[in-house]
Amino acid sequence: MNNTKELQDSLQEVSVVMRGLKQKIPSNKKFIKTLLHIFCGVSDFRQPAKIKYRLENILCMFLLIALRGRFTSFLAASEYIKYKADYFKKFGLLDPKEIPSHDTLRRIFMNIDANELRDCLINRIGTLIKKIVDKGSDGKTKKIRLLSGDGKTFNGSGRKGNKAKNTCDKRNCNVFNFFDASSALCHAVIPLDDKDSEIPTFQKVLNKFNLKDTMITADALHCQRKTVEIINKKGGLYCIKVKDNQPGFKQHIIDVIKLNQSKCVRMSFNNCDYEIFIIDYKTNELDFPGAKAYIRMNSHKRKDQADYNPEDQYFVSSADNPQLIMEAIDNRWAIESGLHWWKDDFLKEDECIFTDKNAIKVMATLNNIAYGIYRLGAAIFNDHKMSATRIQFQDEPEKLLEKLVPLMEKQNLTMLLKQNMRGGRKKNSK
Repeated sequence: MNNTKELQDSLQEVSVVMRGLKQKIPSNKKFIKTLLHIFCGVSDFRQPAKIKYRLENILCMFLLIALRGRFTSFLAASEYIKYKADYFKKFGLLDPKEIPSHDTLRRIFMNIDANELRDCLINRIGTLIKKIVDKGSDGKTKKIRLLSGDGKTFNGSGRKGNKAKNTCDKRNCNVFNFFDASSALCHAVIPLDDKDSEIPTFQKVLNKFNLKDTMITADALHCQRKTVEIINKKGGLYCIKVKDNQPGFKQHIIDVIKLNQSKCVRMSFNNCDYEIFIIDYKTNELDFPGAKAYIRMNSHKRKDQADYNPEDQYFVSSADNPQLIMEAIDNRWAIESGLHWWKDDFLKEDECIFTDKNAIKVMATLNNIAYGIYRLGAAIFNDHKMSATRIQFQDEPEKLLEKLVPLMEKQNLTMLLKQNMRGGRKKNSK
């Protein structure tokens, strides 16, 4: 994340701790065994007597394919497995004489539980990050984590209707992601019928999480009274953009800031100018539930571009800490410019040609896991540089997994830190 001070940046802390190691993280060729054990947490819907290909083997192969940015269709995946059979055979994942067809792969993705797939790996990565962060933490500084919700369209999932067959057009599927920008992990993946259904979906997701010490950001679509009421009730903070979908409320913010110019806090942060009014009056029905600050922001990040034409942007927040507010606004699009951009640019998600909702959900989940692995790898090995990590490992993703997967086993991580971190905290604190 950018210039964080109040927000939690777990991967930055991971980077600090792991750079303090006296020895490099060793590779472990037995990482496949650990991965297969992890993937056993995904239930196999098939009848035991009819199983030809072990589910954990299939999932392991798909993770390796996704980490290479090669997973756009079941046919492409099947052909990749076929022509790279020796590669997968090397890890004991495949019998070259028994290549799973694209129909087999499609049926698996249409029926397995994407949430189980998410939990078995995302939880392991999250636990790994937390253990490393706790090792380097002084235990005194309280940080706020940043969670963001946003939808992403799978532009290859729609279909044109056929008048002769009396079929209608099928719209592209929109997938809602609930993203922890503090650790680069996606905690929810939900396919939707349309953009409007994002609002109740976001509200439902928020109700499932403990939001203590958490800042929630979202685009203006989610500037809804019910949404912020849920965040308040769950003990969280919010910072949400206000646009013309709430014209009365937007004008109210403009008027309040204009009438209280002498009381506004004026600051600049990361090429943006801010006017922040910390509400000092008893709020009424014109104000949002829990609102403590109104913000006007003007961004100069595009000043070197020909189409530079900055406009005032307005936000409402339940935080009263100007620094935290600016960080939240500055990092609110980590989900869009980080997770979603990477999935389209490298993982080719827009080229996905699936139509089944569950298959799309499983594929999006697998790509979210791949992104989390690359982000963790970038923090540990390349000073947060995703481009360098991509270049280093995209042709040999097993080299990255050889180092990271063994650390997901508690005893391996504990031993590594114990052997290498003697005096590390003291050294890093200087």
